[in-house]
Amino acid sequence: MERRKQRSRTTFRRMLALLLAVLLIQLLIYLIVFFKGGILEQTEDNAFYILSERTANRKVYLENDMVSRWSNLAEGESEVLTAVSAVLERHGVGIEALMTDQALCQEVVASTADDIVSMLRRNGVTGAFLVLDCPGENEARPGVYIRDYDPASFSADNKDLLMERGLPEMGRILGITMDSYWSALYRFRGEDAAFFHEPVDAARSAPVRDRKSQYFGHWSGRFSLSESDRPVAAYSIPLIWEDGTVFGVLGVDLTVDYLAEQLKYDELGEERSGAYFLGISRDGGTTYETVCTSGPNFRAYFGQADTLAVEAGRHENIVTLGSDSYTDSTIYGAVQRLKLYNTNTPFEGEVWALIGIISGEHLLSFSHQIRSMLLVSTLVSLLLGLVLTILATKNFTKPIADLVDDLQRSDPDKPIRLRRINITEIDALTGAVEDLSNAAAESASRISKIVAMSHIPIGVCEYKKGGDRAFCSRNLFTVLDWPERPEGDAYLPREEFDRRIEEITRRGGAGPGEEQVFRLSREGGRDRWVQLFYREEGETVLSAFLDVTDDVEAKRKIEYERDFDILTDLYNRRAFDEHMDNLFNGRGPGALKVAALLMLDLDNLKYVNDGYGHDSGDRYIQAFAHCLEYFYGCRSVVGRRSGDEFNVFLYGYESREELRKNVAEFWTLVGETHITLPTGEQMRVRASGGLAWYPDDADNYEQLLRLADFAMYSIKHTVKGSIQEFSREEYGRKSILIQGQDALNQLIDGRMVRYAVQPVVSARDGAVYGYEFLMRPTLKQLSSLQDLFLLAKAQSKLLQLEELTWFEAMDAFARLTRSGALGGEARAFINSIGNQYLTSDDEKRLERKYGDLLSRLVIEITENEETSAELTERKKAAAAAWGAQIALDDFGTGFNSERILVDIAPDIVKVDISIVREINLNPNRQALLRNLIGYARERGIMVLAEGVETREELETLIAMGVDYLQGFYLARPDFGVPKVPVGVVEEIGKFYREYRT
Repeated sequence: MERRKQRSRTTFRRMLALLLAVLLIQLLIYLIVFFKGGILEQTEDNAFYILSERTANRKVYLENDMVSRWSNLAEGESEVLTAVSAVLERHGVGIEALMTDQALCQEVVASTADDIVSMLRRNGVTGAFLVLDCPGENEARPGVYIRDYDPASFSADNKDLLMERGLPEMGRILGITMDSYWSALYRFRGEDAAFFHEPVDAARSAPVRDRKSQYFGHWSGRFSLSESDRPVAAYSIPLIWEDGTVFGVLGVDLTVDYLAEQLKYDELGEERSGAYFLGISRDGGTTYETVCTSGPNFRAYFGQADTLAVEAGRHENIVTLGSDSYTDSTIYGAVQRLKLYNTNTPFEGEVWALIGIISGEHLLSFSHQIRSMLLVSTLVSLLLGLVLTILATKNFTKPIADLVDDLQRSDPDKPIRLRRINITEIDALTGAVEDLSNAAAESASRISKIVAMSHIPIGVCEYKKGGDRAFCSRNLFTVLDWPERPEGDAYLPREEFDRRIEEITRRGGAGPGEEQVFRLSREGGRDRWVQLFYREEGETVLSAFLDVTDDVEAKRKIEYERDFDILTDLYNRRAFDEHMDNLFNGRGPGALKVAALLMLDLDNLKYVNDGYGHDSGDRYIQAFAHCLEYFYGCRSVVGRRSGDEFNVFLYGYESREELRKNVAEFWTLVGETHITLPTGEQMRVRASGGLAWYPDDADNYEQLLRLADFAMYSIKHTVKGSIQEFSREEYGRKSILIQGQDALNQLIDGRMVRYAVQPVVSARDGAVYGYEFLMRPTLKQLSSLQDLFLLAKAQSKLLQLEELTWFEAMDAFARLTRSGALGGEARAFINSIGNQYLTSDDEKRLERKYGDLLSRLVIEITENEETSAELTERKKAAAAAWGAQIALDDFGTGFNSERILVDIAPDIVKVDISIVREINLNPNRQALLRNLIGYARERGIMVLAEGVETREELETLIAMGVDYLQGFYLARPDFGVPKVPVGVVEEIGKFYREYRT
C-alpha cells in the first residue's frame, strides 16, 4: 500500500509539475507576444492612422474648395477688366488716370458692382470685393465689398446681401442693404490690410513681363474690416492692366464662422471629442497662426489662442500640442498641409495646414481598454488553470495507479482480468495485455478469430526484445498487404519481421497529428493507409496495425473541398486569402521582391449562361481556369474569388519587365483559347484584368486587392478585353466614383439641381429664338457635371438622371414662361442622353403636366454616350407628335460623328465650341464648317454655332452662313433671363447685311 501511495504521489507530482510548467509557459508566451509583438503599438498606430486619414479626407474637401471653387477668379477678373476698359474708353483716358481721379474710380466701381455680385454668387463665398489703388484723404481708397452670410441660399432681388463698402447709390441700384458696419471707402488698419497690400506689392516687385494676376493670388490670414465686424479670411489677386500697371485688387472672403462650418469636427471621434484647427505657418510648420477652429474642445484645450505651437511625434503627420486646460491627457494633432500655392510663387513659404485635434484619453481609449482586459484575463486564466490542472492531474493519475497495482498483483500464469478506467487508449492497451496473457491457453488463436468475426481491418503482432521470432496474427498479413496468406496466425523470423516493419515506418507519418499513420503503395491500385498502435510491457512489445484508408481519404476529401473550388480545381477564396496572409505575415516590403496582384474578370459569361445554358458557362469558366494553370510554373498563388472573378499573386521577381513578360505570355494563351458552343460555333474566351504592384502601389494584401479591383473595373467599364495596371493619377481622378454613391442618391432623391438659361439668337437680326436650359447641381460634392455624369454611369443611374433632367428643366421652362419672363414663342433647348429616354409612364406624365409647352421644345441629343437607335426613334416620334424639334448637340466631338448626323436627320445641328473657337484664324475649321453648312442647306437643317466668345468669331460665323448663335459674347447663362446687349444685336444685323445680302 505504501508503494502505491508513493508511486501515485510521484506520478501526480511529475504530471502536475509538467502541466503547470506548460501553463506558465503558455501564459508567458502569450504576454510576450502581446506586449513585445507590437499589438498595443499597432492599436495605437491604427488610432493615429485613422485620425490622420480623417483629417486628410477633410483637407481634400477644403483644399478642393479653396483652390478650385472659392479662388477661381478668372471669370470675375475678365468681367472687371472689360468694365474698366469701357469706362476708360468712354472718357478717352488711360489707366494712369485711374490712379489719381477719385470720381473716375467711383464710376469704375459702380460699373463693376454687378460683376462683383455675380462673382459672389458664382464662387459660393461669403464676400466679394474690389479695391482700387487710388488713395484719397487719409489714404482712403474707393471700392465695393458685398457680403453674403449664407451662400447656400439665393434671392433674385439681392435681399440676402449686405454692402460693407461702397457708395450708397450703388446699394440702391443693386437693391442691396448697407451693413451696420458699412463705410463708403476702405480705410486699412495695420495687418488687416494684408489682403490688399500683399498681392499688390508682390506684383509691383516683379518684372512687368512676368506680371500675371493669378501668379500673385494670396490667401490672407484672419482679419476684420473693422473692429466690430466679423473676422474673415480672404483670397485676392492684383488687378493688372495690359501694360503691367497694378491698379487694385479683386477678391473673395470666407467668414471664419462659415469656414468653421466646413470643418465637421464630430467625425474625428465619438461623443464630439475632436476639434479642427486651420492655420498658417511662416516658420516651416513649427508655429501656426489661427485662421479658424471648430469644436468646443478646442476652446477647452487652448482657449482663444492666436497661435498654436506643435511638436513632432513618432508618427508621420502626428504632433503633440501643449495645453493649459483641465485635462492631464496629451493632446494630439494630425497635420495635413494644404497646397494653395504653386512652386516659385511669392507666397509659397506660407504653409496652410488643417490640424485634426483630439486628446489621448479619447484617441487611445481602445488601446488602454485592451491593456486592462489583458491583465485581468491573464490573472483569471492563471487561477483557473491552476485549479483545473490540479483536478485534471488527480483525476488522470489515480486510475492509472490503480491499474498498475492490479497488474502487479496478477498471477502471470493465469488469465488476467483488469478493471477499465474509461480512457480509450489505456483501456485498449489493457485489453491487449489481457489477450496476450492467455497465450498459453491459445489466446493468440482466439484473438484472431474475434478480429475476423468483427470484420475490423486490424492486425496484431508480439515479440520479446531478445527473441528470435515475432508472432503475427493472420489479419496482419492482409492489413499490411504482405504476400503470404496463412490459414491462421503465424510467426516470422525477427530479422524478416523487423525489415518489413521498417519498410513501412521509415516513410514517415502522414502529417501533423498523424505521425503513426503510414501509406502502403500499390502498383496500379489506390494507396492504402494503416495506423500503428505500439506499446512495450517490460521485455514484451505489442503492436497493432489498423486499416484507416477510408478515414484518411474522407479527411483528404474534406480538406480538398474546403480549400479548392470544385469547378476549376483552383484555390477558393478562403484558401487564397489564407495563403496570402501566410505570404505577407511577418514579411517586410523587400521579402517578396517585385510582386503584383492580378485580378481578372471573365467577359461575356452572363451572355453565355443566358444564351447557351449554364453548362456552357461552366465550360467557359473551366477553359479560362485551364489558362491560369500557366502560372503554376511561376512563383504564384492562383485562386477563384467568385463566379467570374479570379486572383493571381506573382512574387519573387527581380524586375517588373520579367513579371510583365509572364503576364503577357499568359494573355497570349487566353487569346488563343476557345470553347465550342452547342450550336457548333467557336467562342473565344475573353477577360478583363487589373494589376497592382507590390510594394509600390500598396504594401499589404487588402490594399492591393482594392487597387487591383479598381484597375480591373476601370478597364472593364471602358474597352474590356485587356489588362490595365493601376494608375494613382486615375484613381485620384475617379475617386468620386468610389466615394460619391451616397451623394448621387441624395442629389437624385432630393432633386438638388437648378437650371440656368442662355439665349439662342438668330444670325439674321439677333432676335431670340430660344433658350438652352443648363443643369447646375446644388450639391457641393457633385458640382462638376462631368463628375455627375461619370458617377451616374458607373452606378447605372443614367435613366434616373435623364428623368430628373426632363422634369426639372421643363418645370423651370414652365415657371419662366407662365411668369412672363420668357416670350410666348421662345423655344426651350433641353439635353437628352443619347442612350437613355423616359419610360412610357414618365412620357405620359410629362404630357399631362406640360402638354401646352411641348411644341416649343428642342430635344438636344448629347454626345456623352453612344446613341441608341431604338431610343432615338422614340424621341423623334415624340417630337413629331408634340410638334417639337430635334437637335444634334456638340457636332464634331464624341460619338456624334457624320454617321449619327445622317442617321438622326435632326432639325438643328449644334457645332461644338472646339470648332467655333478662333475659327476666324483657322482655315481648317472654316473648311469643316463650310462643308457642314452645305450639307445642311440641301436637307433643310439649321446650323447653330455654340461657344461664340469674341466679336471676330461672330463676324466669321455670320459670314459663313450659320443660322443661329449662342455663347458668352451674346449672353452668359443666368438663373434669371439674360438679355442680349443692344450693341451685340446691332453687330449681328450689321454683319448679316454686309455678308449675306
